[in-house]
Amino acid sequence: MNLRAATRVLAYALALCSAVAGSGCTHIGGAAHGGAHAWTIPGTLRWADGEDLDNLNPLLSTQTIVNDLSAFTMGYFFLFDDRNEPVPSLCVTFPTTANGLISKDGRSLTFKLRHGVVWHDGAPFTSADVAFTVKTILDARTNVLTRRGWDEIVRVDTPDPHTAIFRLKRPYAPFVNVFFTPVGNPAILPKHLLEHVPDINKAVYNALPVGLGPFKYVRWDRGSQVVMEPFDRWWGGVPKLKRVVFKVIPDANTVLSQLRSHELDLYVRAPNYQQPLLREVPNVRMAEHDTTSYGHIDFNVTTPTLRDVRVRRALIYGADLDKMWRTVDHGIGRREWTPISHLSWAYNPNVARYPFDPAKAAKLLDEAGWKMGTDRLRHKNGETMRLRFAGNVGNIGLDTRVLILQSVYTKLGVELEYFRYPTNTLFAGYAAGGIVAKRHYDMASYAWSLAPEPEPLNLYGCDSISPKGQNYLGYCNRAFDRLAKDALRTYDRERRKRDLMQAQTILANDAPTMVISQRSDRLVYNDDLRGPAAGPSMIFWNVASWTMGP
Repeated sequence: MNLRAATRVLAYALALCSAVAGSGCTHIGGAAHGGAHAWTIPGTLRWADGEDLDNLNPLLSTQTIVNDLSAFTMGYFFLFDDRNEPVPSLCVTFPTTANGLISKDGRSLTFKLRHGVVWHDGAPFTSADVAFTVKTILDARTNVLTRRGWDEIVRVDTPDPHTAIFRLKRPYAPFVNVFFTPVGNPAILPKHLLEHVPDINKAVYNALPVGLGPFKYVRWDRGSQVVMEPFDRWWGGVPKLKRVVFKVIPDANTVLSQLRSHELDLYVRAPNYQQPLLREVPNVRMAEHDTTSYGHIDFNVTTPTLRDVRVRRALIYGADLDKMWRTVDHGIGRREWTPISHLSWAYNPNVARYPFDPAKAAKLLDEAGWKMGTDRLRHKNGETMRLRFAGNVGNIGLDTRVLILQSVYTKLGVELEYFRYPTNTLFAGYAAGGIVAKRHYDMASYAWSLAPEPEPLNLYGCDSISPKGQNYLGYCNRAFDRLAKDALRTYDRERRKRDLMQAQTILANDAPTMVISQRSDRLVYNDDLRGPAAGPSMIFWNVASWTMGP
């Protein structure tokens, strides 16, 4: 599942795990050597994550891993580098008002496309593919994650094969996050393969997409692995890796075991509780990097119990978030109270905070009419305070976090029931019956990532309540909406900053979510691998230049 600004709409399978703040690279197991290890397969990268896959078309998936795989295979206007700056990919120039590619009224964006680009099947890539993809996204029958931002487009003009002009209803400041970048999810689709497909949601294409990236899909063995090979006609030159194998390994301890046994070369987003063990693995490097992701526990505010803000605040006061951070995250990352990263120009450090205070939590529950009974549980109007917590299987860090919650909530008279689901079930889209998307929970734990130009409406806006968007909480505050929407309509950075800082204040006061930490992440990889330079928004932005071997 991750949710951009478009919000990066991906939920992390290893939910609520952070890593050391800052960035750096540590070699483990002695000095680097001159030749390849015996277990290294020259030119082959083997890596894993904890998510199984629902499909491979990022247009239709909420999953972080689908986004990762798409960075290898799919086509985007821009990528984001290790400094979180946009890097031209299929577009050769970034639109600005200064270069005239943003019109004076802010309602036309011109994208100049790279010449000589072909699809993996050899067909030429043109502006017609861009226009077709926008049309597909805007088609109400397409099960896209969100149309936030895309719904600003009136039409796409294609005056020539290498120019696409987006005509907008009004200015849209965070366009770089949404319009065909990996943090915005949808990749460009091949018109020649899909224009006559009656239902894109059920297209065979989704299981093995034809893309524009440096690597092409070879096969997907469901529940097991995805295999990719270099595309020798890629516009940037032939990638240096000869084979990439992604393994589906739902259990984090199994991933660690395979890293130790050298069956894997790369482990992404390694959970914090494994850090001491990872540091003992020989002949690997550990690269730590900041992200714009945040771990959180959401409330389903549409339920009668959690509709009352006093109850939500009580549950945050009653959650020992600092202990969770120390115990589960090993004090890694940054304890925070707002979704927008401290790396961002829009970060507000002064929002409301709810430090651990069981007495205050009990008082708020009393005020809300939830009285402690002789059974040591709270009751109101014949109802017992019993909350359903949803998480994903194979997540030991989350299991520990829930145990901490249960221990303190029990003393408050709150019963917390823990339900664990396969990751692809927990984070499936609304139409597919996803647990969080359909709000089949009272509390749920995962992580979102906001894009370089933060735009929180897709996660918290009234018009984005699922199935319309990824507001899986059912939260709605019109004052928050007005501020967040105003931040979309101006290219004036200072005005946008004022809007978003006030919006964060409202969100923290309403307490529909409890932020645990701003995440840092880590890559742990075979020290025969060269090239990884993960950034706050993308891990695989430069994967075409990676090499494996001496």
